Amino acid sequence: MELPMYLDEDEEVEDEMEFLEKARYEIIEYILRKYGILSSKDIAKIMNWKTKEVNLVLKDLESWGRIKRTKMGRIMAWAHIEEHIHNPMFY
Repeated sequence: MELPMYLDEDEEVEDEMEFLEKARYEIIEYILRKYGILSSKDIAKIMNWKTKEVNLVLKDLESWGRIKRTKMGRIMAWAHIEEHIHNPMFY
């Protein structure tokens, strides 16, 4: 039995959305790995996204243990987890 055409199109849209979402996470993770500690506002400027969108991705990445939040004065900044492992700060 062949599936109706609209089901195939919906499946393609879901695959594309999944790909785009995965790409967003990978891009932000790459930026943090490459450039070090950045604020969500800086990442939003780089990506030309809204800060709110960036914060959602950052919080997901943090919950998965891929990045870490760091307080720098009054600003919360983000760094890739490797940054914390390889370059510890001593006070």
